Amino acid sequence: MYSQIPYPFGIQILGQPGLSTYSIMLMIAFLTASFLAPRELRRRGLRPEVADWGLLIAVIGAIVGSKVFYILEIWGRIWIIDLSWWDTFKEVFFSWDGMADRIPGAMGMWSSLFDPGGLVFYGGFIFAFGGIYFYLRYLGVEIWRYGDAFMPSLAIGYAIGRLGCLISGDGCFGHAASANIPLLTMVYGPENGICNSDPSLAYQHPYVCSMGVNVWNTPLMESLLSTALFIVYMAWLRHKNFRPGMLVAIFLIFNGVARFSVEFLRLNDAIIPILDAPVHMTEYGIPRAVSEYRRGGTQPLAEFFQYWHWYGFTQAQITAFFLIAIGSAWMVIGKLWKRDTAAET
Repeated sequence: MYSQIPYPFGIQILGQPGLSTYSIMLMIAFLTASFLAPRELRRRGLRPEVADWGLLIAVIGAIVGSKVFYILEIWGRIWIIDLSWWDTFKEVFFSWDGMADRIPGAMGMWSSLFDPGGLVFYGGFIFAFGGIYFYLRYLGVEIWRYGDAFMPSLAIGYAIGRLGCLISGDGCFGHAASANIPLLTMVYGPENGICNSDPSLAYQHPYVCSMGVNVWNTPLMESLLSTALFIVYMAWLRHKNFRPGMLVAIFLIFNGVARFSVEFLRLNDAIIPILDAPVHMTEYGIPRAVSEYRRGGTQPLAEFFQYWHWYGFTQAQITAFFLIAIGSAWMVIGKLWKRDTAAET
């Protein structure tokens, strides 16, 4: 797993010694969507040129939204009142590293916002979805007919993006696995557990490794599930004459169920706690919060993976629940599975 592909002759661009492999995978996802979407629009008798601006808006929305939601997700490690309220405000909003300069494990808002890692899919999805919606509304076209045409591209684009997480070692894998299942579990990074986080060696090591712990390969799980949805779209669903919005509703439901399920294996903090937070008993018999083994959001220690467990509903699970509810209600109320008689006239 490699975080970056080094630039030739040891040059650096914007302080980086190489091109992010995650960025490369996102570019491949965009190019794939650019190839598929216009053809699907043309096949449906719609305007293929709509895909050009639509995909560009989706990419911009995905980047902005994924970073905004990431900041919201880690806000508890950004806004830590160690000073007066006003001094904390100044430290968080007017300092690059924020409270990280004062408190171990804290994170800076601006440094996190512009860090190449730290992307939350649902934030990107919501912003991209909203951007395309208002763009189609601005054009005055039939929004959900076009939306259905974009869904195969979205499914395969998400699958490729998740492979980007896997290849770059962005740290979106799961906690320690109790079984060794080929492909679905893996030791992320060097098996000796020595993870070199030196940025100049990013092309030799993943951004974050599992410190020799066998963990759940959640990026691959989500990628395989989304690829399966893409195949179903291409082989069957897109050829059915459903009412407009059916393929969009199916994506909301399928992706929501997949993400809600996989999230039980991931390393995200609970927004709605159900169980006690993970605690590790040290060699001196002193309980220590497992979250303390996370080093400021970069490279955690092995104990972080070994003793983590799901303890409540995460931000992604809450979002997934609403996507499932919206998709299901829309499908039932609109009876989207029925034939689109308007398209036959």
